[in-house]
Amino acid sequence: MHPIARLVLIIAVVAVVFWLVTRFRDSARGDKVSFRPVEDLPLEVQQSIDLALSHDKKATAVKLYRQATRAPAEAAKAAIDVREWKRG
Repeated sequence: MHPIARLVLIIAVVAVVFWLVTRFRDSARGDKVSFRPVEDLPLEVQQSIDLALSHDKKATAVKLYRQATRAPAEAAKAAIDVREWKRG
């Protein structure tokens, strides 16, 4: 085999292995949280969450969100964090 062809083959194999490893690592990491925005919830739930946030009761807001959506705690916290950020 020609040395340049061998070098190209080695680089291609390394690139494929790198791509596979990074893709597997990203999918296994699980640091991406998806949630339903508070704005998509019924108005009365939004108002209850906003009232809890206005009284600095973030845990209550998370609980209300979880009751309305059956979301896991991590997703509920992320949704409430976004709602707080949007409210200012």
